[in-house]
Amino acid sequence: MQQLIFEKDKQLPKPMPETLKQAWQEMRTSNPQVRIRDAAAILGVSEAELLATDCGGSVTRLMGNWSNLLGELRALGPLMALTRNDYAVHEKTGLYTTLHKVGDRLLISGDNINLCLLLNHWYLGFAVTEDTHVGRRYSFQFFDHNGQAVHKIYLPDHGLLPVYLKLVNAFRSAYQSQAQGLSRSLPVSEPDSADGDLPELWQRILHCCKYSASERLTRPVTEIDRLWFQDLMHQLAQLTLPLRLVVKNHGAIQLHHGAIHNLKVTGPWFNVLDDGFNLHLNETAMVKLSAVSMPYRDGYLTGLELHDNRQQTIVAIFGGYDELYGEDPLWRDLVESLPAEQLAISSRRA
Repeated sequence: MQQLIFEKDKQLPKPMPETLKQAWQEMRTSNPQVRIRDAAAILGVSEAELLATDCGGSVTRLMGNWSNLLGELRALGPLMALTRNDYAVHEKTGLYTTLHKVGDRLLISGDNINLCLLLNHWYLGFAVTEDTHVGRRYSFQFFDHNGQAVHKIYLPDHGLLPVYLKLVNAFRSAYQSQAQGLSRSLPVSEPDSADGDLPELWQRILHCCKYSASERLTRPVTEIDRLWFQDLMHQLAQLTLPLRLVVKNHGAIQLHHGAIHNLKVTGPWFNVLDDGFNLHLNETAMVKLSAVSMPYRDGYLTGLELHDNRQQTIVAIFGGYDELYGEDPLWRDLVESLPAEQLAISSRRA
């Protein structure tokens, strides 16, 4: 049986919620390790639509005042922040302490946490309880207008579960249907005139992101070797260089700053498994590693970008930066010394 979801003049057939729910349960029974993102793709729906089939059970739909909800998270102590794109997952455990609104961006900072959130791309939010092979997990999960995840927040300390449940109840939506509609219209972003009001760190990071986007289509694709990339990451770990590792999607930018240490390859994934920071990169999607150099203030910023076959950035890596002395020269020299046959060099230097 099919339900017709109307999008302007189109009729898009979607499975009924009960059909989806049954298919999702059968999939978990036959493959307990399957992730909901992958299951949704197999079933031909969005992750949010599939998640909503458990509303009234393990899932609670939330009201859409995301800034207010995020402002209450400091009461939960350390949380695990997860931002991902198609081929990278960036996880940081820290405090959602300080919120700062600048234009259409919400900056969140605290011990070990640095986030830049574009809440106009946040359309749906859920509180989720799930049983995993490592035990029960509680989270807040947020999705865009197409039902794709933009940011997830996990509760590592179950001692604060009563506080979490109180927040879920306070922000619980009256609408708990297992059917989830989506809005295909794109949100309108405000101009970036407020960029000058951003803290220096985010002026720098967003400057890099904008530069990368404008140059991405002009760079030739260069195949990279997985083992070479792994060796490069091990070299960065051995040097204990202070790095800035950025993973972003259109609703969230998540930053890690510091050295990396514990590296491990599991199947197609290259992993950084450090205390308070995990990074997972799908090596099968790696097509090109680019070195970028862009003017910034009185100097330059140098970075590495890992791209997929659509020229989208999987992860961006920048070096340490001092507001007085500028970019870490050791990092800059290392990037500039990388063999040209292994990466596409893009330079903006005059």
